[in-house]
Amino acid sequence: MRIIVAGIGLFGVLIGLVGLLAPDRFRGLFKRMTSQTRFLAAVIVRLVIGVIFWIAADELRFPQVMRIIAAISIFAAIGILFTGRDRLDGLIGWWLSRSDGLLRLSAVFAFAFGGFLIYVAA
Repeated sequence: MRIIVAGIGLFGVLIGLVGLLAPDRFRGLFKRMTSQTRFLAAVIVRLVIGVIFWIAADELRFPQVMRIIAAISIFAAIGILFTGRDRLDGLIGWWLSRSDGLLRLSAVFAFAFGGFLIYVAA
């Protein structure tokens, strides 16, 4: 399970790097997906990641922190499911229309969180 968590972390680091170095390419990743695909990915990825983090927590550094992150991820999936696709599209559209600086700031958080996941899995 540690390898899976580290892999999720590596993916976060890579997405963060893309956002930092090429914000237009980062935008393109989201714009290429259909509304339905983005919605399903938002729900399923958060749910799966939450379950993985919960199961793997005892093998990782900071197990209580990882369980809190897992719970947040699972609740976020449920929240997105109840919020609906149209509102998620509106939020994503708003976020993608922001300046490159704000997109890069978001990417810094993705990069840092990915690095944290690699650290807790090491």
